[in-house]
Amino acid sequence: MAFTDERKPEVLNPAVTPRVNSAAWGGPFILGLLTMILGIVALGAAFFTSLVSAILFGALLAGAGVMEIISAFRERKSGGPFWLYLLGGILSVVVGLFVLVYPAAGLGAMTLLLAGYFFASGLFHAITSVMDRYPRWGWDFFYGAVSIFLGILVMRQWPISAVWLVGTLVGIGIFFRGVALMAGALTVRRVLRSGGPATPAHIAR
Repeated sequence: MAFTDERKPEVLNPAVTPRVNSAAWGGPFILGLLTMILGIVALGAAFFTSLVSAILFGALLAGAGVMEIISAFRERKSGGPFWLYLLGGILSVVVGLFVLVYPAAGLGAMTLLLAGYFFASGLFHAITSVMDRYPRWGWDFFYGAVSIFLGILVMRQWPISAVWLVGTLVGIGIFFRGVALMAGALTVRRVLRSGGPATPAHIAR
């Protein structure tokens, strides 16, 4: 006995498909554009961005300290390292509150930490690239040299560098995040167009 499949083929509405495709890439593209504009604004107001970043850092540090203190008392009941969590939480709360009350001083400390990170990271990359000489090691050496130069520059200009460094880095990060979102949205648009939306001719077949 022969069986025939009488189910109707699924038909796509040609008027709806372009709107669905546009929604798939248009939303992320607009979000990326707004994020990129926000990064430009943050770069233009680097000192304000630095202060806001320091305040947010202090709030997060204080909140993490409170959670760590709560965890310490829970660990005490289970026989865990009570004093380790308690002292670490108290230290986090004190440092976080200090940054909240004195954001400029916290900003200066953050700038020194970043300068030390740039210098140490650059020195590590430069030394390892010269010693190992792996493929394309010159790019790593170049990155290390630039990072060392930036670390020395920030240290020499401290505390003036505290005014612009953190805000500039945050602004650059936000800007390129927006660029990445826009690039991803355009990639989705290109894939959707290459796949070809359903057309009346295709549906007639």
